[in-house]
Amino acid sequence: MRRSFLRVLSFVLCLWSMSLPAFAAETKPVAYFNDVEFLFLRDHSFGVFQVANLYSDDFRPIAESGIRFWKLEDSLWLRIPMAKLREAAKAFWGEESILILWNEYVSRVDFFLPMAAGEFKHSFHGLDTPVMFRSFPSRYPTFRLEGTYDEGYAYLNVRTNVPIAFGVAVQAEQDFHGLFVGYLTRYMAFYSFMAALILAYFFFYFMTGDLGYFIAVLRQSCTLFFLFAFNGYFQYYFDFSPHVVYVICWFSLGMHCVMTSFFCKYLLQLNMGPSWLRRLIFCHALMGMSVAVTAFWSLPYVSLTLTGFSTILEALSITSMGIVKFRQGYRLIFLFMLSRIAFAAGIVFLSINIFFVWPTYIFEHLAMISFLLDPLCLALMMVPGTRRRFENYFAIEEKDTRYEQLGQRDGITGLYNKAYFLALLDENIRVAHLGGKQLAFVIMDIDHFQKFNDTWGYPEGDKAMLFLAKLIRQCLRESDIAARYGGGEFGIILPGGTLPSTVLVAERIRQTFEKQTHALDKNKAITLSLGLSFLRAGDTVVTLVQRAGEALYRAKTSGRNRTEFEAAP
Repeated sequence: MRRSFLRVLSFVLCLWSMSLPAFAAETKPVAYFNDVEFLFLRDHSFGVFQVANLYSDDFRPIAESGIRFWKLEDSLWLRIPMAKLREAAKAFWGEESILILWNEYVSRVDFFLPMAAGEFKHSFHGLDTPVMFRSFPSRYPTFRLEGTYDEGYAYLNVRTNVPIAFGVAVQAEQDFHGLFVGYLTRYMAFYSFMAALILAYFFFYFMTGDLGYFIAVLRQSCTLFFLFAFNGYFQYYFDFSPHVVYVICWFSLGMHCVMTSFFCKYLLQLNMGPSWLRRLIFCHALMGMSVAVTAFWSLPYVSLTLTGFSTILEALSITSMGIVKFRQGYRLIFLFMLSRIAFAAGIVFLSINIFFVWPTYIFEHLAMISFLLDPLCLALMMVPGTRRRFENYFAIEEKDTRYEQLGQRDGITGLYNKAYFLALLDENIRVAHLGGKQLAFVIMDIDHFQKFNDTWGYPEGDKAMLFLAKLIRQCLRESDIAARYGGGEFGIILPGGTLPSTVLVAERIRQTFEKQTHALDKNKAITLSLGLSFLRAGDTVVTLVQRAGEALYRAKTSGRNRTEFEAAP
C-alpha cells in the first residue's frame, strides 16, 4: 500500500511540474477592465438598431472581482466607454488588440462596436456557431478592436445556460494566440493521456480477458465523452448542436455511474459480499441509468437531482464495502474510494472554475489532476492481479515449452530425437527440392558401443554420448541440425552441404572424438564410423537415409573409425 501511495504521489508531482510552464505562460500582463457597467434585461431579441436606446442610467458598475451571471432567464448587457477602451488598447498593445471575455462556457455574446454616424459594427460568438462564422477562431468569446472611436460605448450582450463568472480584458492579438496555443496544448496533453489509458485498458483486456479492464474501458470512455461535452469541444470542433451536446454530457455522466456500479460488483465477485450490499449497488446502477435516460428529454434539474441521489448511493456502497471487506481487501477498497473521491473532486474543481472563480486557473489544473487520478487508481487496483495473471501465463507457457522440448529432445544428449529429426529432414528435403539446393545427410555410430557399455557400464556410455553431442554442436553451423538417431547412432542434416565441406565436417568430428576420448582415458578410447549421402532428384527421407546407412555399413565392414560416402550426383 505504501508503494502504491508513493507511486500516486509521484505521478501527481510529475503532473504538477509539467503544469508549471503553463502557469508561467499565463502571467503575461492583461488589461482587465473595471470600468464596465452592466444591466439585466428580459428582452433577448434586442437588435443592432435598438442598441442606441441602451443609453440608460440603469447600468451599474461591476465589482473588481469580475462579473457573475446568475439570472439565466435574463439577458446581460455590458457597456464599456470607448475612451477607456481605446486608451487601454493604445497603452498596452497598440492597434492590433482584441477584447476577451475570460470564460469559455458563455453560450453566446453579441458585440456592438460604435462606428461613424451612430452606427454599430455587430460581431457575435456562440457555442452553437460554426468556427468559420465566429468573430474570432477561439473557444473564448473574442472580438477584434478595429477602427474604434473615442465617443460612446461598446456593448456586449451575454447569454448563458449555466451560472458563470467572467471578466473583460484587452490583450494583444499575437500574445493571445500564444496563450491560446499553450492552453490548447495543455488540454491536448490531458485528453491524450485519458485516451492512452483507454487504449491501455483495452490492451490488457485483450491480453488477459479480465472483465475489470473492459469495464474500465467503458467507464473511462464515458468520462472522456463527458469532459468533451462539458467543455464544449463537440460544439467547437464538430459543430454539434447544443441539444446534442447536452444529451452527450448527461448520458455520459449517467453511464459513468452505471459503469462504476458494475465495477463495484466486479470487486464483490473477487470477494463476495452480503446480499443487501449487492442490492445497494444495483440501486446505484439504476439511478445512473435514470440519469442517462433523462438526458434525452432536456430536464437538467431532474438529471441533476438523480445524479445527486446516485452520488449518495455510490458513497454508501463504497463505504459499506470498506466496512464489510476491510480486512480481506482493504487495499482495493481504499484505491476505489480514492478513485471516486478524485472524480468527484474533479467535478467540484471544474464547477468552481466555471461558476465562482475568475480569472485564476488553479482550479482548472486541480480538476485535470483529479480526473487523471481517477483512472490511475483503477489501474493500481488491477495491476497486481494482472501481474499474477501474466506470471501464471508465462509459467504455463514455460511448462508447455519444456514439455514440447521433452517431446522433441533426447533426454541424455539434449539433441533432437529420431522422430522429430526425421520430420525436420523431410521438411529440409522439400525445401531443397523447391529451391534447387544441395543437401547432405550424415549418420555416425560409435564403434563397439554395446561392448563399451558392457565393459564400463551404461553411465559411462551416457557420458560418451553426451561428450559426442557436445562435440557435434561445436563443429556445426547454426543452420545444421543434429540428433541422436538411436543407441550409439547420431544423425546430422547439412543444408547446402557439398562433398568437400561435408567430408571435412565428418572427418573433424571423427578425428577430434578419437583424440579427445583417448586423452581422457586410454583404456576407454572409442572411435566413430560415419556414412554420408547427398540429395538427388526425387529423393525422399527413406532413400536418403538408406544410402547413408549403406555408406555407414561399408565403413563398419572396412575396419571402422572411418568415413564412407557416396559420390555426389
